[in-house]
Amino acid sequence: MPVRLRPSPADLLVSAFVVVLATWWWHQFRAGGLAFGLLAGTVLLWRRRYPLAVLAGVSALAVATATVEVDETQLHEGMLLITLALAMWAVIVHEATLRRAVAGGVAASLAAAVVLPLQNNVGGGLSGITLHDIANSFGVVIGYGGVVWAAGLSVRYLGQLRASTAERRLSAERERRDNTRIAVAEERARIARELHDIVAHSLSVIVLQANGAAYAFDHDQQRVREALRTIGTTGADALDEIRQLVEMLRSDGGEASDRAPAALDQIEAVVQRARDAGLVTTLAVHGTPPDVPGGVALAVCRIVQESLTNTRKHAGPGSAAAVTVDYRPGHIDIEVTDTPAGARPESPAGGGHGLVGMRERVALHGGTFEAGPLPDGGWRVRAGLPLSGARAVPA
Repeated sequence: MPVRLRPSPADLLVSAFVVVLATWWWHQFRAGGLAFGLLAGTVLLWRRRYPLAVLAGVSALAVATATVEVDETQLHEGMLLITLALAMWAVIVHEATLRRAVAGGVAASLAAAVVLPLQNNVGGGLSGITLHDIANSFGVVIGYGGVVWAAGLSVRYLGQLRASTAERRLSAERERRDNTRIAVAEERARIARELHDIVAHSLSVIVLQANGAAYAFDHDQQRVREALRTIGTTGADALDEIRQLVEMLRSDGGEASDRAPAALDQIEAVVQRARDAGLVTTLAVHGTPPDVPGGVALAVCRIVQESLTNTRKHAGPGSAAAVTVDYRPGHIDIEVTDTPAGARPESPAGGGHGLVGMRERVALHGGTFEAGPLPDGGWRVRAGLPLSGARAVPA
């Protein structure tokens, strides 16, 4: 249970009750009752924060007071037992561990068992008390103490139950916030991946065609027309893909993968765009395209598209690329290799998000992915996608 650093109004009320009751219960010597009440009440103010220390102090005060007699009168034993019961309650309810709470409760019961015979043997003090006297008193005390024990343990259990429920609620709230952050991050990564693949591919084609058209403007009007036609087609296709992407993102999360703006029969169109951009590209397809979820089809198209985009960007003028798609039972294998005209100017592994995006796409569908240089200076991308779509992380 949470522990207050300062006494609460309830603590002050209990201490005031102890002062008033002790003063009234030793009406033959009210000054003594008031002194006991003030001392015991002050100590009890801290019973929630220091329960064992308060029990020790109250026990010592009760034992000492039990030996005091003024004008053949004593503080009523009931007042001493009530004070000890309050300290016992605090130990059972507020002590950090149950073992210490039980030990403190037993100690309080023993202290009460010593107080009773002390009042009956004022002159003899502790030396005049036998184990038999303590045992008899313990039998009386344990009956009243049992009520305190039962109530204290019940309150302790309820407090722990409330704390456990509150902790579970906080844990569930933290988990919900974490899941929300993860979902947002994944969605941002998905949007960034799609935009990168659409925009990077389309703009690279447009830039190459625009440069070619500017070079041929004065002496080859037919080539300029073809370049402008390719630019227009590529731009229109990019706008259409972005429009479909926006529609997909606005749909429910469960439908997003099945409404992906791609199909396996679009691979040839992707390859043709690369050819139109001036990249010598061959396409070999083995097997019959199966019916696959939109997300798998999109991943296949994007892997081919991004690989050809990397070839145009990194392999240099005069390079060639070969695309191989193998449809096997339950599996799709994609391989894209390129052959640069000379030494490869730069490697796609040096920067950018293309390889990262392809690897993430493959991992999302439980496939395998590898990319690296070839001995002749070319570059190869290999990806395998299972049609089951099991989610896994490639080694």
